[in-house]
Amino acid sequence: MSKFIALGLQPRDRLLEEVKREVKAGRAQSPHAAVLANLSNLSRDSANPTAARSWGIEVKVGNRPSFQLPAKASVAKVFDRTGGKLVILGAVGAGKTTTLLELALVLVTRAREDASLPVPVLFDLGNWQAESGSIADWLIAQLRLKYNISPAVGKKWLAEQKLLPLLDNLDAVETHRQDSCIQAIDRFLESEFKPKHLVVSSSFEDYKNCQTRFKLQAAVLLKPLTVTQIQNYLLEARSRELWHSIENEPDLLKLAKTPLFLSMMALAYEEILIESWKRLTSESEQRKYLLTAYIRRQMTVDASQHRRGKELRPEQTRHWLGWLDKKMEQQKIQELSIDKIPPNWLETGEQQRTYYYGVKLLGGLIWVILGAIATLITGLIWGLIAGAAIAVISALLPPIPALARFVMRLVLWSNGCIPWNYQRFLDAAAGRLLLQKTGDRRYRFIHALLQKHFAEIQENINYC
Repeated sequence: MSKFIALGLQPRDRLLEEVKREVKAGRAQSPHAAVLANLSNLSRDSANPTAARSWGIEVKVGNRPSFQLPAKASVAKVFDRTGGKLVILGAVGAGKTTTLLELALVLVTRAREDASLPVPVLFDLGNWQAESGSIADWLIAQLRLKYNISPAVGKKWLAEQKLLPLLDNLDAVETHRQDSCIQAIDRFLESEFKPKHLVVSSSFEDYKNCQTRFKLQAAVLLKPLTVTQIQNYLLEARSRELWHSIENEPDLLKLAKTPLFLSMMALAYEEILIESWKRLTSESEQRKYLLTAYIRRQMTVDASQHRRGKELRPEQTRHWLGWLDKKMEQQKIQELSIDKIPPNWLETGEQQRTYYYGVKLLGGLIWVILGAIATLITGLIWGLIAGAAIAVISALLPPIPALARFVMRLVLWSNGCIPWNYQRFLDAAAGRLLLQKTGDRRYRFIHALLQKHFAEIQENINYC
């Protein structure tokens, strides 16, 4: 938020600007957006966030019969008519996060125009754990981690109903803990911090298998694409050849009914050998083939953006993203902040010792320099006394954060775990739609399916 502080914005306005940027980045950094921007004549109209949505939405309110939301109607209308408390359900890759971002963009615009409205804030339930305490405690902690909002301010805003939580990815919670998570959210809805509005998204299959239900007024279910919708999407995206290749292939059409996979097909078609794809006998194998083709295509795109001799080779990209995926899986986190890579990401004793002594050595060197300066200023005796005192204090104090980050990067780079200019690499991976950039120095994989696929194809590799 530092640049927003520099602009002199108030805390609420700073948070709004940060959320707005996060929402726009999430909408722009997706395979679906890439199809619209790169392969078709369509454009994303920010004033009409439903313009590019190709899937149908079924709405269920209480015990009333469900109904189909008109194609051009915003999910914000459902939000308004149901008191602002709903759950978004759909298959994996069906567009749940996209729909949540569509709603978030409308709510951010409203909150910017009306200071009395709560600020919508995106939270990823994949970061929730039962040990996190109440949902209120977890939200306060996430506000500090994501937006550098102090716990006191976060608690005050929650108590005063100035925040509108948008909780994404219940299905990213470990299966045996999903019921506990739903129960925690239901308790939050009835607690002293109960929000006026709240939206949750979840895989329909995962939610259906839970024993607990959300105490929310309505649910929206994202429907699989129809064959007609698939055809229209591919023809508008100038992918006529792809359409003719799959129109008489029931198994591939079934895969294409998931919006994420359809967008990946359109982007990666040149890397797909249709006859080989057809011969695969299971949906799982077909999906893996598509994800591999997508990764292969994205690893070679936009090479012109890099200086000659500095292009990222596919094997480098695969190695570094594989290591990142491995660490995120181990830590059960959905998002990486490159300023907060913990020391426990160092795997071997040698790496840990190098980091520990490196921080101490460089820290001590800095204090020695300060002692030398003190000697010049105050004279030899007092300078030596000051230097000794500084040395003792430096051994007891925690490491200087910037110094610790530098040593961590040095150790990881020297072991081949990351490139030296890590942010440039992560930015390049985001430009290739393998990652999403969610903040100045925060990143995540574009989808949990892609992250899981990286884990599967790289699981037997020793990274560093």
